[in-house]
Amino acid sequence: MPIQVLDCTLRDGGYYNNWEFDQGLVNDYLDGVSKSGIQIVELGLRSFPRKGFHGPFAYTSDDYLEDLDIPEHLKVCVMVDAKTVLHCGLPVAEAVQKLFKPVEQSKVGLVRIAAHFSEIDQCQPIVDKLKSLGYEIGLNMMQAGAQSIENIYQKACLVKSWKYVDVLYFADSMGNMSGKDVGNIISALQKGWQGPIGLHAHNNMGLANSNCMEAIKLGVSWIDVTITGMGRGAGNAQAEIFLNDMENAAIGTFKAEPLYNLVLVHFGPLQKELGWGQNFAYHYSAINNIHPTY
Repeated sequence: MPIQVLDCTLRDGGYYNNWEFDQGLVNDYLDGVSKSGIQIVELGLRSFPRKGFHGPFAYTSDDYLEDLDIPEHLKVCVMVDAKTVLHCGLPVAEAVQKLFKPVEQSKVGLVRIAAHFSEIDQCQPIVDKLKSLGYEIGLNMMQAGAQSIENIYQKACLVKSWKYVDVLYFADSMGNMSGKDVGNIISALQKGWQGPIGLHAHNNMGLANSNCMEAIKLGVSWIDVTITGMGRGAGNAQAEIFLNDMENAAIGTFKAEPLYNLVLVHFGPLQKELGWGQNFAYHYSAINNIHPTY
């Protein structure tokens, strides 16, 4: 199965700057990512109005996307937190319809639902409504490392029974999975779910990129990355390093070089200013199974 690489820099990285990115950075980002062979960009969250200031990628509205020059071959994705829909005070179908137009009226083609394991059982109506609007759907199971293998298997069977999820992700939210942990979760998912599997790896212990490569060996076909690993807490698998690894392994037709200028001109300086990435505090939190937002 061909490897699908999804870059979620502007969504996950937004936790560091309230989803406010300079327009020049956004333009260069879209151009560089499109030339690298990355197929999908998750440009932000889709949410209802929030208290306080948040930049446009906290909402990633269809009107805002119309003003972006997005290369035609890039698939556009947004993420919606399950709690955004489940706890907004509206019936699920009505809430989804307020957030999403029919797919033919939007630049978005893929919607990913981020759900804690306690929320997954309630997500089928969200999936059903999004599919009726024409979207490809991903379900991200958060904090998978804290779950038993049996629970992961049961949730995979449940999601399979819904019929409409296109890719099932698991997230190493604590950033403390070893390669063995990744393998055990993949095995459990493969027993209950026969569709594509994705990995969203955090880098608290410096293992995100190696875990992504291990996951590919074990049959995972969707991988999340961000430029310089920009993302909540210690961040994620670094896109420029991951594509280099893919090139060296002769997997796919990815090219890391178009991302280098993004690192040098935009995200390297931004990282010095905002300070994401692996450090002792994040490593210690991973060892003790503490979420980085603590």
